[in-house]
Amino acid sequence: MKLADILDQKGWGSVTTDESVSVDVAVKIMCDNHVGAAVVLSADSKIAGIVTERDILRQFAARGAALGELEVRNVMSRNIDTADPATSADEALERMTAGRFRHLPVVRDGSLVGVVSIGDLVKSMLHEKEREAESLREYITH
Repeated sequence: MKLADILDQKGWGSVTTDESVSVDVAVKIMCDNHVGAAVVLSADSKIAGIVTERDILRQFAARGAALGELEVRNVMSRNIDTADPATSADEALERMTAGRFRHLPVVRDGSLVGVVSIGDLVKSMLHEKEREAESLREYITH
């Protein structure tokens, strides 16, 4: 299974925010969209980083309520890993596990086309295993 297959199922969009918005605004965007991360775009619409629930929680522990007033660029993760839609789900899962991150932006020809989470990967792999098991059951019973 490829990341493109997963995005076909869950949708190709992604939640983004500008690096100059406040953390308060980014949190609202993430909550309104029911996601745990937002890809952060620079002024020229290039990927500048990603801001995750984990980033915000760590910064909150260090800064307290003042965190909400900071710009996202001050709390986001930089130099993030990305993948191509043709990347296999297994490879993506290995990279995410090794890098200890849960959200992987998917990029085609330099443009963001989606984001997969570790939950998306696990869900699709479980679904695939269920289909394989069902096929084997049908083969055995017929």
